[in-house]
Amino acid sequence: MAVLGDSASKDRPVVDRSFLWFLLPTLLQTLIGVGVMVPITTYYLDPADLGTVAILTAIAMLVTPLASTGDNWVLSTHWHATPESGRRELLFNLLLANLGMKTVWVVLFWLLAPWVLPHLIRDYRPEYQQYFGLVLLGLLAGTLWGTLSPLMVIERAPVSHATNESLQWAAGATTTLVGLSVMKLGVLAMFLAPIAAGLVSVLHGVGYAARRVSLRPSLHWSKQIVQSGLPAIPFSLMDVAANSMDRFVIQRWLDLSTLGIYAHSQSYRGMFVTVTKAYSRTMTPTFLELFAGNPRQSQRQVEETVSLWYLCVSAGGMLVTLFSAEVIHLLTHGKFDRAAELVPIWFFLVFAHSMGMPFTQYLLTVRQNVLLSWSSILMSLGTVGLVAAATWLFGVIGATSAAVFGALALHGMRFFLARRFGCPYGLETGALWSMGAVLAVYVMTYRVGLPLSAKLMMAAAVMTVLWIKTAPLWSWQAVARLWSAPK
Repeated sequence: MAVLGDSASKDRPVVDRSFLWFLLPTLLQTLIGVGVMVPITTYYLDPADLGTVAILTAIAMLVTPLASTGDNWVLSTHWHATPESGRRELLFNLLLANLGMKTVWVVLFWLLAPWVLPHLIRDYRPEYQQYFGLVLLGLLAGTLWGTLSPLMVIERAPVSHATNESLQWAAGATTTLVGLSVMKLGVLAMFLAPIAAGLVSVLHGVGYAARRVSLRPSLHWSKQIVQSGLPAIPFSLMDVAANSMDRFVIQRWLDLSTLGIYAHSQSYRGMFVTVTKAYSRTMTPTFLELFAGNPRQSQRQVEETVSLWYLCVSAGGMLVTLFSAEVIHLLTHGKFDRAAELVPIWFFLVFAHSMGMPFTQYLLTVRQNVLLSWSSILMSLGTVGLVAAATWLFGVIGATSAAVFGALALHGMRFFLARRFGCPYGLETGALWSMGAVLAVYVMTYRVGLPLSAKLMMAAAVMTVLWIKTAPLWSWQAVARLWSAPK
């Protein structure tokens, strides 16, 4: 992303100072997670252990869309069109609805688990019932964050967002480390971590929300939440189902160890998606203002900023592709080497989510919630079928490729829908060129084969080009100002 000094012209890219604050938790999580958490967890746990965590989490995650009140959709639709007093009532009723829905579905899943889990999980064990209950408690503990995260984004409160995310991650990481290395709990420590993270998030979130809510149940806002948020439920359900299908078919048709390899590769996917979320959370208010007709930046400035984002993403994707095998072998003690070929494929999700973000916001701005939901459901159904077929034919690499292709197709469809309803923002050609460059490097690395010396030379060339393209835009004064973001 570009950082500009005061002398920048009107047509040059401008980046919201929130970006570094939204990115800060990701930087900390990546450095500590990759350097500390991955070596420790893979030392104490085997692929089959991670496979157990993955399948139980995938089943429990169905609670999230079923209990969803469409917080992001509701806030994006009503926040800018509502006065201050109405916003306070909206937030309270949204929090109340979210907590009530989540509690009902968590209890229902717990009651059904003894009958359902043995039929879904290959080589089922009795202790999986207790593990599943802990996963559900972790989801319930994180309920508040589902509402406050989109609120902080819309209110441009990146410091609060970064603080909450960092506290969550630190609590989860500490619980995992103590559980594995001190208390010797084994895989149980992985199920306790989300509970600790959720509880810490609640403590911080209550402080943030206390000044922004009015304790007034409202029939009006209850109806608006249903109207704006209800269409998000089937879409979210299909999205989670599509993301869970791969884990289900891998453990049924292959084994839990292979699922563990796959799940480990998804941990790096989580890092990529989190970086993309920092970009999305920074640019979402900008696009909402642009589409609402009162932009702080011209469309040309927005397009230039986005182009620079894709330049940085392209460089990052090439570096990940070149060195994923060496890094994963070193960090996982050689246990998870098979995950290396999958990691660069997951990186393409950065392109998918980045490309689809402005068009999703436009469809929400013009109140096409229902169309957005049901058209996305059709794409998710196609993705589920594609993942199942690709897993059957090509194994774990087929599942990974199909999941990424489904995400690209979904966001491509949102582009066509947004343009149909008059979206003034077009498809970013820089994203297409960047994807092509990363794909070419992937083919050379994993199909042709490159020695380490060639990889180092290519990495040096990539970094040189990136520096030449971005160096004129940086200044120490501009970097310092970026950290003075609103709370």
